[in-house]
Amino acid sequence: MKPDHVELVAQAFYAAEYSGDWDDAPEILQQQFRDLARTAISLLHRQVSHCRSSLTPAKVLEAAHDENSVQLPS
Repeated sequence: MKPDHVELVAQAFYAAEYSGDWDDAPEILQQQFRDLARTAISLLHRQVSHCRSSLTPAKVLEAAHDENSVQLPS
């Protein structure tokens, strides 16, 4: 996880909640949003990984189905 990604996500979350400027926010509040951003990024990576692993068997089954399909003459 890249620190600049965390910072950008934290700033986006902050902007969704507050109208003020990120740079003017108290450091403790910025840190809370960075922690939230790390959690969100981590969960997103986990979800993407899960989706990728669940797609692999589907592709194998689809390929097997295509190989076993009966082709009717036109």
